[in-house]
Amino acid sequence: MTSSKHTAVRVGVEASKLLRERRGMGRYVRNVLLQMPRLRPEIRFTLFVRRDRDIVPLGRQLALLSGELAERTTIATVSALPTADLDVVWYPWNWLTTRTERAARVVTVLDLAPMLQLDHRWWKVFKRAINRRRYLDTVRGADMMIAISEFTKRELQRLLPVDASKVRVTLLAADDLTPVAGGASPALDRLGVTGPFFLTVGAQEARKNLPVLYRAMELLHARGERVPLVQCGPSSRAQPRPWLHAAGYVSDAELSVLYHRATALVFPSFYEGFGLPALEAMAAGGRVVCANASSLPEVVGDAALLFDASDADALAAQLTRVLHDASLRDRMTHDGAAQAARFRWSTTARQTLAVFDEAMGRRALRGG
Repeated sequence: MTSSKHTAVRVGVEASKLLRERRGMGRYVRNVLLQMPRLRPEIRFTLFVRRDRDIVPLGRQLALLSGELAERTTIATVSALPTADLDVVWYPWNWLTTRTERAARVVTVLDLAPMLQLDHRWWKVFKRAINRRRYLDTVRGADMMIAISEFTKRELQRLLPVDASKVRVTLLAADDLTPVAGGASPALDRLGVTGPFFLTVGAQEARKNLPVLYRAMELLHARGERVPLVQCGPSSRAQPRPWLHAAGYVSDAELSVLYHRATALVFPSFYEGFGLPALEAMAAGGRVVCANASSLPEVVGDAALLFDASDADALAAQLTRVLHDASLRDRMTHDGAAQAARFRWSTTARQTLAVFDEAMGRRALRGG
């Protein structure tokens, strides 16, 4: 079943996280869904949520996103998924969960962090064991798998018994986050930040490598550099420091302003399936200093300053460079915008549709 036949493709989406995942992978799923009807007008969706009370709020969210998408979409609870009349079901959150035997199954693998020993707290051992079983079940049960970077594809092949012929890479994008040259920032006003500042964005996870960033900031301040670090995301567990300003969660519009106004986004993570904040920052007209690790070089290309993820001195040196070299900042802004322009949600959606087609073809050959 291909797009050239213009047949109505019925796509199910395991959307149990979509209502609450406002950023990150929620942004990925929403943008792909938004683009697909423009590429294939005959497509129809059924989104499966966990509870009845999620149906109406998700419907409102879709209507605000796109009336065209909302008109093509039915929302049901996940209990209806196994027997739903569909051609393909997309599981975009790492694992094959509630199964269908009637439709082709496509799983997006974001990263393999949940099964790796990246966090050494004792209770994580049990979660890792459970998650490894989930990945193994996914590898066995998926008709096709999507990796969101070449790095994630290599990790799949390195760590799991995956058939490489059923893995495809579809990179993410950030062309929905537009540059804001002179926007106001209530967060900066609230924090009293008026001059140059560094920005970091993300969850408080071990793999995000924030201790190395904090050590680099301590080095800067010991040398007399009084530049603050603004941290967006969940409340920090770090000890209070005079240079650390926790902004908490901010809206997409304000995040775009922060990306644009920051001296640089600092992204020290040593394990990322893609690293969307780095791409978002460049798309918003900002600059990026990031670890030379996992998928990040693949995303930023030559547009960012890189450092060894374990080396706080190297990070401090790169921060000092971008802080004091105006010509370097100008070049990074220009190169970052050009790099971000290479990634488009329309491309992600088109490639995802091609994977759906492959999965349906595989299922048809097996007589399923």
